[in-house]
Amino acid sequence: MKGPNHRLATATLPIMKETARELRRLLELRSTRNHQIQDVLLSDPAAAIAVFRELRQARPGACEQVTDTAHAVSLIGLDPFRRLLDKLPEIESGRNEKTGMRGPETAYSQAAHAAFYAGALADRGGNAGNREIPTAALLQNPAILALWSTEPESALRASNAVRDGVPANTAFSAELGEPLEQANQRLARAWAFPRLAKQAMGDWDDFNPRPQMVKLADGLAQTTAASWQHEDKETLTALLSEFLDLSRDQATAWLHQRATDAARKLSKLDYPLPGFELIFMPGEIEDEEDDHDIPVFGAPRPRQTAKETSPAGDLHSTMADVMRRIREQTGSERVIFAMLNQDRSRLRTRLALGGKPADGLRKLDLDLGQKNLFTALIAKPQSVWLNRQNAKTYEGYLPVALRRMLSPHGAYLMSLFVHDKPLGLLYGDGTALNEGGYRQFRELCLEASRVLDTGSRVVEKPQQQGIPQMPPG
Repeated sequence: MKGPNHRLATATLPIMKETARELRRLLELRSTRNHQIQDVLLSDPAAAIAVFRELRQARPGACEQVTDTAHAVSLIGLDPFRRLLDKLPEIESGRNEKTGMRGPETAYSQAAHAAFYAGALADRGGNAGNREIPTAALLQNPAILALWSTEPESALRASNAVRDGVPANTAFSAELGEPLEQANQRLARAWAFPRLAKQAMGDWDDFNPRPQMVKLADGLAQTTAASWQHEDKETLTALLSEFLDLSRDQATAWLHQRATDAARKLSKLDYPLPGFELIFMPGEIEDEEDDHDIPVFGAPRPRQTAKETSPAGDLHSTMADVMRRIREQTGSERVIFAMLNQDRSRLRTRLALGGKPADGLRKLDLDLGQKNLFTALIAKPQSVWLNRQNAKTYEGYLPVALRRMLSPHGAYLMSLFVHDKPLGLLYGDGTALNEGGYRQFRELCLEASRVLDTGSRVVEKPQQQGIPQMPPG
């Protein structure tokens, strides 16, 4: 190894633009309390690190008594905290989508997920509301964050190696010029991290559950970020199973649910979200009949009737069920669910049933700024049945690249709206489409909207054949 990189300790880590926006909003409110600021800081490791570094300058030695960011902000004061916020660089939102390259958001996401999992483990272990444990988990890999800031190409090489199966310690140690653990400990001291964060980076008493929770949460975040099929996942699942006192299947179900919860919480940030990757990753929906029999803490998940409204608006199970019935009842052989991204700028495939792995529709990623049949459908609740009789009418709405993805025998399409806002659209195609199948397709799409709307609104029937206006055909 080439030796420690001393530039890391002097690096100023950029914070997420959404973090800065939300913190400024809170600082403008007279009713804001430190715990609300802390909730935002726990989603952005760079912002939390900036707070502890500022505290080190303002109150040397305070890190030995401070346990979380709310306490640190209270010691700094809101006005100095506001000035600190104004000095921090920000990461441009959506930069990864523009460049197509991974960036520091990957490491930020892992840290934020570690904090989320640590909070869930703390709640499970009888430490509900404890923010010392998630704060420590958020801060476990400062060297990776600093490497992204000072040498992004090195960080990208290491990150890609981890995705390819190389252990994170090996990949990042090679780029850092020193063992990752040693670099993390060095920065933790230089940046005045709280005691538990530093303790979890080194050796600890096996009978002390707090650093154990921190390291377990960090391991879960690092592994699931790399891949849900990562070779270390089985080892971590066994540790999680032991900690939760659950079977491995139950522990896996617990982790999947926490990843989904984390994805919802962090969806405003420009982070990669393993929970969404787990739930919506394009691929086959398995055809087993026991989809709802996954054990949850020892009990089978209750089966839902076709018209039952899910209190939680479970997107995955609702769409999976509707897509299966579309294939069974409408003559569709291939069914696709495409969903809008967070800022409703792109439409991307999230679930696919039937067809071939190489089908272009499985990789659908459309810019909503480009007008075509798919993006136009999202404008309002509406549907269309593409067939030979109306093909010429819609030809102008189907660029050649998109047209090649569609079945020559026709297709059903319908936009989905939830709480009066566009969610995405369902697509079905095949060789046996007919008027009755189209009616049933529309009814099943309406049912999906009603379930996801949690039954709180009456879903209006969409305008049939809405792009452009024309007689049914």
